[in-house]
Amino acid sequence: HGPFKKSDLPKKKNAPWTILVQNINHHFSFANSFLNFFKFIPYARLDDLMVSYATKNGSVGPHFDSYDVFLFQASGEREWKISDQKEFSLDKKSAIKIITNFRSKNSWVLKPGDMLYLPPNIGHWGISQSDDCLTYSIGFRAPSTFEIQSKFLDFIQDSLNTNKNYLYKDPNLNLQKDPAEINANMIKKIQQTVNQLLWNKNLINTFIGQLLTEPVETAIFQRPKPISLEIFKKNLSKKILELNPKTRMLFIKNNFYINGELIEVDKKYAAYLRQLANNKKISFKPSLDKKDLNALGITLLPLYLSGFIDFIQ
Repeated sequence: HGPFKKSDLPKKKNAPWTILVQNINHHFSFANSFLNFFKFIPYARLDDLMVSYATKNGSVGPHFDSYDVFLFQASGEREWKISDQKEFSLDKKSAIKIITNFRSKNSWVLKPGDMLYLPPNIGHWGISQSDDCLTYSIGFRAPSTFEIQSKFLDFIQDSLNTNKNYLYKDPNLNLQKDPAEINANMIKKIQQTVNQLLWNKNLINTFIGQLLTEPVETAIFQRPKPISLEIFKKNLSKKILELNPKTRMLFIKNNFYINGELIEVDKKYAAYLRQLANNKKISFKPSLDKKDLNALGITLLPLYLSGFIDFIQ
């Protein structure tokens, strides 16, 4: 695992090797723009753009991924062998899901501009055919049932009303024959307490919005130098506002979520935030009067100060 210095990388004349760089769209504008070609799939499914470089015969090895992925050949050539196996034997010593009993069903050699789509859990093996092999992997999120349910339970726990944190009581406790037995009355009371955990559609929507906009663990947002609301509004009226490449912003109707947080906004201004979420940038120059500019400034300034959004310089 990195980070690596240039001097850490092997020379091309040495044995075949490969290097993978994840979340490259967080650091390079061309990579972030490249993802616009995949807007036919909702942003809620998008994970990241990973780049793999390999010298001739370089390869990760036969493996499978737990998500959808598009493999775009940017330069050089790479042969892809695909398996139709339903069961795999894995190398237990490997950090990734290397398949030890891989059997190839089909193979293709991808040249610059070619692309291959792979659903989750399809065995594949990419082998570089040149010393300038560069492959873009556009990964899409496929959260598991366990991940969704476990995170929802965490979310519900954080949403509990602590004002009703009553202690268990049993004033009518009777002497029982077997002291080690959990009696029916205690079971009933605890079942009633558990059944008080209720959630509605709005609460679930909030959970979904927060879950799907959680930034990746490695995302670090640099906070800008603090500015006043007046200066921010002045910039808002003159400059283009854009999302930080690491920012995830989605919406459900008029409810907006950014990096795991719910944004409170008047419905009157929802169209502006939808534009920001869809296009990842917005210009307010010709369209706002002072009242609207002030209202949007109050909503957006905290996001700017958190490093979630910025002005295009």
